[in-house]
Amino acid sequence: MLKELYEINSKTCALVPNDNMSAQIIEENNNYNVLNSVQDILNYSCCYYGSSFKGRQSASKSILGSKYKLPIIIEETREIVFFPTSSYENNNCIWISLKNISNYQKSGNRVMVIFKNNTSITLNISYESFENQVLRATKLLLVLKSRKI
Repeated sequence: MLKELYEINSKTCALVPNDNMSAQIIEENNNYNVLNSVQDILNYSCCYYGSSFKGRQSASKSILGSKYKLPIIIEETREIVFFPTSSYENNNCIWISLKNISNYQKSGNRVMVIFKNNTSITLNISYESFENQVLRATKLLLVLKSRKI
């Protein structure tokens, strides 16, 4: 199924680049191909929920004190947090939804991510690197939640 304009929502599990002009969206119950790059989807979604990608990135940098492979909060009230598997500039960078991960495990030199809907994706990233990204995204979410108390 081909779909244009896509905003990330609580059912979005992953954004997988097909090329610079299109992406595959893995959702809870569907997979979509969209005629937008992953970066365009991230920018559009951040704006849709009232911020910008650069603003979200700047906030993550301030909260986490790091500069690279930062997770970002797409939407705060529904706790929609995504994190990259590599540098933002990498054309093969996949973005994963923290909230939709059920489990992850080593698969050789890679990691297999199992989503809550029991679908999985194998990523060309080490288990340790992936786990670090999960921990950073979790920390970002926890810091923001603690500030709302």
